[in-house]
Amino acid sequence: MKTEEILKTVTEKVASMISTKTVIGESITLEGKTIIPVTRVSFGFGSGGGEGKGKSGDEGTGSGGGAGAVIQPIAFLVVSKEDVKLFAIQGKGIISQLAEVIPQMMEKCKSVREECKKEEPSIT
Repeated sequence: MKTEEILKTVTEKVASMISTKTVIGESITLEGKTIIPVTRVSFGFGSGGGEGKGKSGDEGTGSGGGAGAVIQPIAFLVVSKEDVKLFAIQGKGIISQLAEVIPQMMEKCKSVREECKKEEPSIT
């Protein structure tokens, strides 16, 4: 396989891995809140090749290529009827960030549920 073909194949494979679903993840809905993960995608690729003659006069060619990607969560969008909030994960581990966000979300869900119960007409 020639260097151009390898580069084309590697580029196509990397491009097929990256889409909007990679950066903006699948949403999760929980008690009226929609949580949307946001990630950072980094990738790189390279290829090379060469040809030449050995001391005995034999000719040869060689080529190769490779690619790598990193997908890192950076934030969560939390969408509700009242507002949209962005919770960044920078500077903290994901577990500590989630530990801060989940109680706030649960409290908001609880207050929304209580408001909905107040608005429901009582049946007598």
